[in-house]
Amino acid sequence: MKIPASALAALLILAGCLRMPAQEHAVTHHVLTDPGPVLASAATRPGVLLVREMDAPAFYQLPRLVYSRAPGTRAHYEYARWSEPPAQRLGWLLRQRLEASRVFEAVAPLGGSVRGDYQLNTRLVDFFHDSASPPGAALLVLEADLVRRADARLVARRMFVAQEPVAAYDAGGAADALGRAANRVIDDLTVWLGQVVAVEPR
Repeated sequence: MKIPASALAALLILAGCLRMPAQEHAVTHHVLTDPGPVLASAATRPGVLLVREMDAPAFYQLPRLVYSRAPGTRAHYEYARWSEPPAQRLGWLLRQRLEASRVFEAVAPLGGSVRGDYQLNTRLVDFFHDSASPPGAALLVLEADLVRRADARLVARRMFVAQEPVAAYDAGGAADALGRAANRVIDDLTVWLGQVVAVEPR
């Protein structure tokens, strides 16, 4: 007996002999921005501040959004990315903010031909969506050191922590909250730096 082609195809699918193409998931790329506002420093410090490229653990050197569902664990969102590695982007945003706020007379990246009077070193310690209790919160921890280059003296050190609630229990909600946490840390670090150099002997 001859079996119609349509019936044969149905039998093969049911038997697992044919594989239907998997549904493709689009990857969304999120961009960290700094909406400001940019407030000019009350007193500009003469000289040049060199900003070193931000350090980060290996896990945060990828342009991946990170979440945690249990203490001491980290995982990457599968279909969500940052437009560039977070430490690289945060370092650039911070440098732009410091330049605009006029805490120092001039700001430049470390490693070029510019000679500086002070150096700002930063390290991204943590930057993730804590989703243990949905919808969770965004957490950013960043360490900063200000060094006087003439004598390699540590002028000041501070750990910055920002936590922002996540509105939606998904990667988009996480990215939005992480962006707000980043803005808070940039705000706090800029204010702190202005306070530190205001009392630093000239």
